[in-house]
Amino acid sequence: MRKLSRYLFILCLGINSQFITAQPAIFENNILNIPQGAAIVNGEPAYYNNIQLISDIEGNFTLLAAQQSNLVSVDSVVVNIAESLPIQVSLRVSGNKSIPCVNLQAPAVFRDGFGFTVALAETMLGPAETCIAVLDPFETDIALDITGLDSGNYTVSVNGIEASFSL
Repeated sequence: MRKLSRYLFILCLGINSQFITAQPAIFENNILNIPQGAAIVNGEPAYYNNIQLISDIEGNFTLLAAQQSNLVSVDSVVVNIAESLPIQVSLRVSGNKSIPCVNLQAPAVFRDGFGFTVALAETMLGPAETCIAVLDPFETDIALDITGLDSGNYTVSVNGIEASFSL
């Protein structure tokens, strides 16, 4: 069991078809259930599903359980800057899922100073599901929130593959 203070969890959104729906965290019987979250653990991004935290009488949370999702294999990250007002920055990410029967999960984006770290994971197969073991290429766009950022050079890392851009 680990104290929550060791991790920074970001609640994520679940993608359902073309619509993005929030999957709310639920607190019941002193247990906080969080459907999806991401953390930077030892400097590396990690993505989790079915996170359970238990609350003690002092209001502190301890991690009970979490299922770690596989991060997808990323081949390239291209930064696109739309010269509009306000300026918009997005990433075109391409790579491979481990099998064709899984989907991409919503990306978790962390920002620290002049750097962005993105965790991009895939869903898991259910216990009774099987799938052919072949890589499945993907391409997706990820918007970066640059609201209020200073001018300068920024780096982006998506599952370890880096790119940079200037504002």
